[in-house]
Amino acid sequence: MSTAARQFTVKRSVFFAAILVAGFFLLVEVGLRIVGVRPGPQPRILLRMVDTDIELPFIQPDAETFWSPAPGFRGEFMGKPVSINALGLRGAEVAIPKPAGLKRVVCFGDSITFGYGAGDEETYAYRLGRLLEERHAEVVNAGVTGFTSHQVRRLVHRLLPRLQADVATICIGWNDGNRRYADDREYERRLHMVMAVEGPLDHLFLYRTMKAAYARAFALRGLDGRKGSAQLGRRATLEQYRENLAAIVAECRANGTQPVFIALPRRKRPGEVLPEPAYAKAFAEESRTLDVPLLSSGELGLDATVESNDADFIDLLHLSPAGNERMAELLAQQLIAKRLIEP
Repeated sequence: MSTAARQFTVKRSVFFAAILVAGFFLLVEVGLRIVGVRPGPQPRILLRMVDTDIELPFIQPDAETFWSPAPGFRGEFMGKPVSINALGLRGAEVAIPKPAGLKRVVCFGDSITFGYGAGDEETYAYRLGRLLEERHAEVVNAGVTGFTSHQVRRLVHRLLPRLQADVATICIGWNDGNRRYADDREYERRLHMVMAVEGPLDHLFLYRTMKAAYARAFALRGLDGRKGSAQLGRRATLEQYRENLAAIVAECRANGTQPVFIALPRRKRPGEVLPEPAYAKAFAEESRTLDVPLLSSGELGLDATVESNDADFIDLLHLSPAGNERMAELLAQQLIAKRLIEP
């Protein structure tokens, strides 16, 4: 057989092999489309999910903050009504631009501020707004379940220019100390790398299936791929936490907003031994370093003098309706006393 004939045969074989392979994957894709493979509800599942403790029906993926409340959501969570406005914030719609003569307070934080386990009208942000109505002040709830200082930093940068807040309260810290396979800064870096190519591929059902299989396998292994070998770290180290708080304060001041810290609440029970509150202490220290007012959470906080404040909480950190009401009253008194709201 001549050399030319052999070359023709090899090329033809490669060509037909390519057609067969493409045809195989096309059939798999068609089959998966018939069966139906939905994209995962968590942000970019190809990366190790940061928080997987509970499914939140009002949450959607977010390229900047990892996840955020879905605008327009109306439903229930834990038997309580949850409403998300057009800005992706809990509660009623917010007028943009801000009406003249109105003092606007925006409450940034995590699930404590969002109101985990509380109804729309049971959060401390909502109750604070009711208490300040007669003083021509409005309160906006910008708390998001699961957020760390890293995510609040991104949200403050996104929202403050639009909200025209006069005062921004910050209550954040407990989630920063949670242990995960990658800290938030590393997670953000990987997220941006993956999103550059993953968006178009998400349209392929075959890719979704492979991605889900990878995520399930990866969830059982460490970052180096060996089962149980991962070294868990904090979502934000104490140093990163302090840096994030400084950045949040700087962002507030650049937008003409007065930053205010709220001491982190936590349940107290007789005989209950709790871990060292390193982040809560760092929070208080940064309020002095950054010259930011620190509002006390009174008997709801670390310095509670009562034997038990259990009735004000539904768990270790989250406030009950009564606890939210008490927090709102404490904050209103202090905001007025410090003349952050006109008396």
